[in-house]
Amino acid sequence: MHALIAIDSFKNSMTSIRANQIVADQFSAHGITSTQVAIADGGEGTVAAWLANQTGGKAITTATVDLAQQPIQATYGYFADEHLAVIEVAEASGIQFLTPELTPLDTNTYGTGLLIKDAIAHGAQKIILGLGGSGTVDGGAGILRALGYRFFDANNSELAMTGADLARVQRIDAQQVLPALSAVAFVSAADVTNPLTGEQGAARIFGPQKGLNAELIATYDDAMAHYMTVATGAVSSEEGDGAAGGIGFALRYFLHAQVQSGFQLIAQVSHLAEQVQSADLIISGEGQVDDQSFMGKVPIQISQLAQAAGKPCYLFVGRQKGANATFSEQGVTAVLPIVDQVMTLEQAMASGPDNLTRMADRLARIISASRQ
Repeated sequence: MHALIAIDSFKNSMTSIRANQIVADQFSAHGITSTQVAIADGGEGTVAAWLANQTGGKAITTATVDLAQQPIQATYGYFADEHLAVIEVAEASGIQFLTPELTPLDTNTYGTGLLIKDAIAHGAQKIILGLGGSGTVDGGAGILRALGYRFFDANNSELAMTGADLARVQRIDAQQVLPALSAVAFVSAADVTNPLTGEQGAARIFGPQKGLNAELIATYDDAMAHYMTVATGAVSSEEGDGAAGGIGFALRYFLHAQVQSGFQLIAQVSHLAEQVQSADLIISGEGQVDDQSFMGKVPIQISQLAQAAGKPCYLFVGRQKGANATFSEQGVTAVLPIVDQVMTLEQAMASGPDNLTRMADRLARIISASRQ
């Protein structure tokens, strides 16, 4: 019996790599061999997954700033032979840097732009930018500033381009843009299709979870529309522009990025479909599965691959919302919540590895007993 283990990260509890190893160890104790695939969808863990699945890469750590412009160290992946950099927006501009005092009015993605600039200095000619887990709604203006674009208000004063400056910008200057930028191909790794503005736009859909006050959402959306008009001459509804608080727009319009599914990129580099075909059963999972899981979340995309290959698929999760029958329709044999006693969310995250160990042992015993 051979298992393919490809579990997405349990946010603030376990990385994909650690969760995979926990399950593999328990399966091995019961005579079940396994192959592990580090998995991600463009958010947290994308760089680690890429480095785990493709040889020849190294992690580069460099100085940058967080979304409030405080100095930090951040890491990205670089593959010298391919002149390829893989960068997570969440690494320097992630939601984990938010505090109750910070709102999108105060933050921007300048730190992510510094990571891009560093990768280009290392020789990157292609940059894959994972857009998941961002903590800003700046339309990607911070990234653009770090790369040499300059933004001016009506008095010709240069703007820092936090969210508060979106409504003030009157002119965008490209004369000091990094010369090497024109030779770099960008890929936006995201599964979000929201436009930049409107009812499904960055401010209304993603603003509240990043601290945007409900009373300011309409005003902020107007400011984003103004910023887009200054940049392009009109407000359009391009799919994916709203990803990561509008970074999708900056990448598409200014950096001519190609948009690809974050999960599909990792699936290609890890040869996931072939691995599914070679396994007897598939293991995936993440912190929570619910109705949003059916909109392209990693575990369901993996269960669909398992279903197409006629293989059973089990999901280890911290919490399940939704009916078992609905998951079954998507190729899930069983959803197995790992929390087996009453505890707070904080306790569940802290004890995630222990909880997963117990549940993996239980499933391994069931599988072993069924083979006898």
